[in-house]
Amino acid sequence: MLRLLKISLLSICLVTASINGIAEETLIQGNAFSYKGKTIEVRQYLDFFTFKSSVLEKMEIQSDGSFKFKFNVEKTGLFLIKIGRINAHLFIEPGNQYTMVFDEPEGEESYNLAKDIFVLPDIFESEGKLNKHITNIEKTLNQFLIDNSKYYGRGVSQQIIPKADSVVILLNELYADNRNEYLKTHLHFRMAAFELQTNHGKKKVYDRYFKNHEPAYDHLSFSTAFGFFFEEYLTFLNPASEYRFQSTADSAIANSDYNLLYTCMEVDPFLEKRTFRELLIASELYEIGTEQKTNLKNVLALLDSLIMNAQDDACRLIAANAEQLLTKFSPGALAADFEFADALGNTYRMSEYKGRFVYIQFFDKFTPETLKEMSLMKILKEGYGTDIAMFSISTSEKPAKLKAFTNKYDFNWIFGTAQSPEQVLVNYDLRALPAYFYLDKDLKFIKVPSPPPGSRIEKLFAKTWNEEHPNKPLLFKLQPPEVTEEPSLPHDN
Repeated sequence: MLRLLKISLLSICLVTASINGIAEETLIQGNAFSYKGKTIEVRQYLDFFTFKSSVLEKMEIQSDGSFKFKFNVEKTGLFLIKIGRINAHLFIEPGNQYTMVFDEPEGEESYNLAKDIFVLPDIFESEGKLNKHITNIEKTLNQFLIDNSKYYGRGVSQQIIPKADSVVILLNELYADNRNEYLKTHLHFRMAAFELQTNHGKKKVYDRYFKNHEPAYDHLSFSTAFGFFFEEYLTFLNPASEYRFQSTADSAIANSDYNLLYTCMEVDPFLEKRTFRELLIASELYEIGTEQKTNLKNVLALLDSLIMNAQDDACRLIAANAEQLLTKFSPGALAADFEFADALGNTYRMSEYKGRFVYIQFFDKFTPETLKEMSLMKILKEGYGTDIAMFSISTSEKPAKLKAFTNKYDFNWIFGTAQSPEQVLVNYDLRALPAYFYLDKDLKFIKVPSPPPGSRIEKLFAKTWNEEHPNKPLLFKLQPPEVTEEPSLPHDN
């Protein structure tokens, strides 16, 4: 509760500070015919280290593929245009007008419910050419890296440096007279990342791009350059030996000692800035927590300390966002509610089942592999169904298809189709299906990711049974058989 209060107060303070500027009405319109009927969102990044974002506006794409947004923007920045798992970036300047055209998806850009895909729509700006300039910079640098990949082999790596320097000079001269401050800052830190990618020494890059410049938290190019420079600084890619503080940092993380973690970095000349030390702690703790490299409780305790002790408001916000994202699926976090239609077409909400333990299987379509796991769920249902409500929720199958399959295989638990599949995929971070979640009576996560049907999940079910019936022997001990025969798929009518 204290953690949520701290985060809420911090968010209110930062949001209040941000709305004191003068906002201008901005227009975003366009066409996404391939996604007609789907929801399109305009989202604002809260920071470029955790990439947490909030919805500014959303609407349903019309039958002719058109969409149109009008909303106030205070300052230039990078925004996210989102259609389910389809994402596009747009640099927006206050008061400007933008037209975006999302082409028919092909190949890797095809619409995939379980995978984040970034596309490059055509963008037309009524004033200025910010998106065009940044796109051209990216194309130039990416093409250089492709064309000069041969220089990354042993013995020739240094030969790429003078070639890269000529590109840096070219781009700096090209935009020397451009008065757009956002573009200048973007180019500055984009060049820092590029020099790091092309084997330039860290000291030269630090002196040129970081030492005499303040952090540009509003720029993706800054977070990218910072990430390249301090990549995995607290894990296995350590600072130079004379400044090594790895063992001390490990001890500080293991003991949730924020003061020790902060002070041990002072020996590193690249971390002479207080803001850089705070930012490194926030970003690295988020990465360590995401990759589960250490105990999550230790990471959260350190993030708590950073929120309370950091002098930089932006670092505190990054730490708060990291904390929220890391605890989204942690044991005890509340599972997102959603609506589904059962095999008869009746609609329900998952929240209606509060008061029972819940085991959810999310799947896309009926496949032999999915049916194998459902055959094990059937055994689980026979053993634990009186205490644990079981669900198989599809992201695409129609109720009639659910009914046909449940009848054929005598599946006797609840089957349903998510009413808002895109939202379910996002809320539960479903990137591979089928996926499983085990919830307690308050619909809070017990274990994420939860094991699929089998002996591992049975251990959790048995624990639940013993807690519910302490004086009763286990009703059913499951030793699920190996299913070797692939179930046949019923013919579609």
